[in-house]
Amino acid sequence: MTPFLTQVARYLYSTYGSDLHQISLVFPSRRASVFFHAYLNELVKSPIIGPEAITIDELVSRMSGMQISDQISLILHLHRVYAAETGHDESLDDFFFWGEILLNDFNDIDKYQLDATDLFRNIKDIKEVETRFDYLTAEQKKAIEAFWGNMGRTEGSVNREKFMAVWNKLPAIYQRFRAELLQQNLGYTGLVYRQLVDALTEGEQNLPDGGPFVFIGFNALNRCENTLFRRFQAAEKSLFFWDYDDQFLNDPAQEAGLFIRRNRVEFPSPADFVLDDGAQKKQTISVVSVPGQVAQAQIIHDSALFQKEIKASRFDDTALVLSDENLLVPVISSAGARFRQINITMGYALQNTPVYSLFSLLIDLQKNSRKLNGEPAFYHRPVLALLKHQLIASDETKGLVSEIRSKNKIHVAQSDLSRNALLELIFSVQANWKTFADYLMEIIRHLGLRFSGGEEDPARLDGEYLYQAYLSIQRLMDTLDELAGPKISLPLFFRLLIQHLQRVSIPFEGEPLTGLQVMGFLETRLLDFKKVVLFSVNEGKMPKSTPVHSFIPYHLRKAFGLPAYEEHDAMYAYYFYRLLHRAEEVVLVYNSATDGLNSGEMSRYLFQLKYDSEAKPKEYYFDFNFKSSGNRPIAIPATAAHQEKLLRNYTTRKLSPSALNTYLDCKLKFYFKHIAFIKESDDVLEDVDPRLFGNLFHYAMELLYRDFVGKEVQKDHLKALLVNKAKLEQVIRAAFAKEYYKDKELNEVRISGKNILVKDHLETYLNQLLMNDLAFAPFKVIALEGQYESAFDVAAGNGKQQILLGGTIDRIDETPQGIRIIDYKTGRHLSLSFKDVAQFYERDGSNRPKEIFQTLVYSEIFRRSTGAGDLLPTIYKIDDFFHDEFHPEVIFQGHPLNYRDVEGDFRLSLEELLNEMFSVGQVYNQTEDDRKCRMCPYNVICRRT
Repeated sequence: MTPFLTQVARYLYSTYGSDLHQISLVFPSRRASVFFHAYLNELVKSPIIGPEAITIDELVSRMSGMQISDQISLILHLHRVYAAETGHDESLDDFFFWGEILLNDFNDIDKYQLDATDLFRNIKDIKEVETRFDYLTAEQKKAIEAFWGNMGRTEGSVNREKFMAVWNKLPAIYQRFRAELLQQNLGYTGLVYRQLVDALTEGEQNLPDGGPFVFIGFNALNRCENTLFRRFQAAEKSLFFWDYDDQFLNDPAQEAGLFIRRNRVEFPSPADFVLDDGAQKKQTISVVSVPGQVAQAQIIHDSALFQKEIKASRFDDTALVLSDENLLVPVISSAGARFRQINITMGYALQNTPVYSLFSLLIDLQKNSRKLNGEPAFYHRPVLALLKHQLIASDETKGLVSEIRSKNKIHVAQSDLSRNALLELIFSVQANWKTFADYLMEIIRHLGLRFSGGEEDPARLDGEYLYQAYLSIQRLMDTLDELAGPKISLPLFFRLLIQHLQRVSIPFEGEPLTGLQVMGFLETRLLDFKKVVLFSVNEGKMPKSTPVHSFIPYHLRKAFGLPAYEEHDAMYAYYFYRLLHRAEEVVLVYNSATDGLNSGEMSRYLFQLKYDSEAKPKEYYFDFNFKSSGNRPIAIPATAAHQEKLLRNYTTRKLSPSALNTYLDCKLKFYFKHIAFIKESDDVLEDVDPRLFGNLFHYAMELLYRDFVGKEVQKDHLKALLVNKAKLEQVIRAAFAKEYYKDKELNEVRISGKNILVKDHLETYLNQLLMNDLAFAPFKVIALEGQYESAFDVAAGNGKQQILLGGTIDRIDETPQGIRIIDYKTGRHLSLSFKDVAQFYERDGSNRPKEIFQTLVYSEIFRRSTGAGDLLPTIYKIDDFFHDEFHPEVIFQGHPLNYRDVEGDFRLSLEELLNEMFSVGQVYNQTEDDRKCRMCPYNVICRRT
């Protein structure tokens, strides 16, 4: 392989020898000049002064003497011009997006030296095309007629009128915008190019002095570049060198040769320069299908794919080329396992770093701030995300996270967050864009001090990310302060900041002529490598499918010679085939997975290689064959250690009836919760879920009847409560204070949003419960949320040991028929009847009456604790509140249950259950009924989500 740059270096060295310093080399990119000088150094035998090397943009900027302004400054300036020309007071927020589109169109107009008045002309009569545009070809005129003919057929259309209103103003906006920029010696890229070319054409400026300018390896030329090249050519101050492959050059249907076919004729290379097109007789091309974006990076370790081992002894040995910059970290991580020297010639996008995600969260924080009791407060989601962010997290923030979750703080007060200087800074409200920008800069300073270690400490990338972000924000602040100032609203600054940071690329500094080369696709221009591995060769990535936003419709772009998608695709095709044709070995990898926006389709270039080229690539299909053998059941044998742990836990504190139900539903869940002590996730609840609604209802009922404990409740008492709206309001607010806001002061409770509906529902249910209780009055309230416990014997080793079984009984009252053990149930579809005690222990039955079982356990505990006589298990089921007749009694074999009816059998079964729970040798296994797993907090562990 003889690289193209080596061939050019040989020719120039043999032609100019020690006079190389008299020529200037012009490249499309800076990277190509570095490689050129490396090849030239290998040819030179004695010290000489080398030629100057610059890029085409540097040449134009130097010759024009103009400064290219930044994008945001240009759009702010354009907005002022637009407002002056149209008289519209459109806000900068609304203008900004389509201001970018307009700026891109103006850039194209100038690069292609168009008459903006002609382009933006409103053609009312198609015949005008023939007379007005006599300088266009017949095909171009037809394109104009096609567009304006279609526009004429949409007379009266709202969209047409909006389009024409803007279209007719564009010539004046364009002319004024250019004039004002030129007065300040500023411009966008197209304007700078055009000013230079116009000045050269009109004789107002001369070409630079000195020997010939050598233009090396260009491809697609805009009209300004073409004119500039012709000026150098006419002055006999130029040499041109083009790189191409005869295979795509001589095929008129091949888009890769679209520009080169034209350029070679118009700007021929020196007659004595013979290009070695680099065709490799033994070239091998492999197309590799990998199911997964990140998984592509692993193929560099697969020796079966490569004819020869990947080497990096020379800078042009191997290139890993990324069509998608998001693969940079995976590829570096994979290559780093084998190669000590890796040179990265592409930047790393700031938006892929933790600093960018931190700024996004800070913006969300400010957007979601509010006043709470006169104090700034912040929405919990960005607060929690910030406290857990890797740049902020500490032991102190972990405690704050737990506190916010445990107290269910939907909006967190500023004073609750100001635990240290950094948190006090972060959780402060910013009034305008300037204070917000200063706020970001101060946060960066705080974090910078945290990551600035001593000289002996290893370098941290976080510090570099922060530094680049600091520079970017400072530049943005300077621009906005100078050009816009008070016109910038805080929401617009958020948009500008995010947009600005998304364009920031963090440069990696390395030795460009050492080691394995990792680069972006466009960085490969003019470079040749023995081995090329190109990643993400998918349709949409190669060529990159970027939507073209433009005010200039497609037909008019074609008519006036502006580039459209065909030219974009032709440019990519040239770079693709040029990169391949000198390589000895090429590996083209694409992601075959169809996930997200990725279709899993290989690039059109791979299809062309397979069916239209002489090179027949080998195809490899990587796959991950996961055999679906089902999830292995989880079973944990009970040991003496488990028994000891249970006994130790429940000899001093109560084992609840709900824990017994958990054991009967799923032994493994019981193990996770009561032996392994795996806590359920504790999240902040914005909406009232069924469990929380039940807690609100329970506590409101407790408060409603609290004054009657130990007293008899008459019908008149209930009627008085029914009309006492203030009392109902008070107990509901108190319930929200305790259960929703986690013990917040009553005067701080603000019920708003969806919770207003929840409050209304609670009031309705409480009213209906009081009305239902009228049928049972008079009754005496014995206890509300009463705590009861009793000792039970269980087998332990060679003897017995006592454990405590107990819990909270919602309500106990006494009626003439007996003592009612009442359990409130807000769940749906509950059964209030059962046929026998054995029904409670049907573990895998979907309709096991666990609510009745729990009420009977409470009855047994109460009997043992008090020795009471007739006990009536009762369930206040919320579904039944509005029936014509309210019957909360538990039904046994068709009759209301008195606990005496089942006491003996139930007590015996309960003791057997407890002995089983505390025994050694049983197995904590999963339930067979996976419907129970849908809402289980441990279903991820069991893989039953």
